[in-house]
Amino acid sequence: MSSIPFGFMFRLRFSCRRAPKKFDPRALPAEALDSSYSVPFWSQYEIAEDSPLEARSRNRAAKNERTNASLFDFRLAWLPEGLAFTAIVAGKKEQALFAPTRLDRADSIRLCLDTRDIKESRRASRFCHKFFFYPTVEIAPNESRPLAQWVPINRAKATPATVDVTQFVMTAERRPDGYAFSAFLPGETLTGYDSEEFNRIGLHFIVFDGEYGAFALQHYAPLPAEDDPSLWPSFTLE
Repeated sequence: MSSIPFGFMFRLRFSCRRAPKKFDPRALPAEALDSSYSVPFWSQYEIAEDSPLEARSRNRAAKNERTNASLFDFRLAWLPEGLAFTAIVAGKKEQALFAPTRLDRADSIRLCLDTRDIKESRRASRFCHKFFFYPTVEIAPNESRPLAQWVPINRAKATPATVDVTQFVMTAERRPDGYAFSAFLPGETLTGYDSEEFNRIGLHFIVFDGEYGAFALQHYAPLPAEDDPSLWPSFTLE
């Protein structure tokens, strides 16, 4: 019998601050939010054993002594018009991976979102969304850009309205030791998003990295963290 993951003993709630007054969601720099918007998360190193990148990163990760917090920074902010986040990966010795024909093996950020933070069921409602973000995907020789995909949630009771990911604003900057990636998700693309009526959301992220493995806000394997909204930490919009 496997042991209960340590994070399962806690239900986390964070504060989500409003974006700066001068924040322009339609013209994002790659590092759109400063460090004051960082979301604290587990600092101990845990590689997700069911990660699609796990097999080739396990040995290198086992030798790595750096913590999650020193390698990865996730920043989140809200606006009445939608949600914005910035992800920064640093300390890499290898370039971020991109493979247009094998996105399952590319470096990526998975974002799970419940616009109403309903914790009454372990199955996703129509307010639940799952997205995959790829900071760099080659679309032509010597040309790459960020890519977003909406992904269905397993065993969902209902699905949100069709999400037009082409409305997302995304920017990325490749750096010698990693990358910075920012995205703005307009509220009209997110079923149920209403910051005036509902000041709480459920949110979870998992970052897959070919060099260091997988980072999760709280839960990952063997728990069904991507498909069970009751496992997603709560964020109060302040």
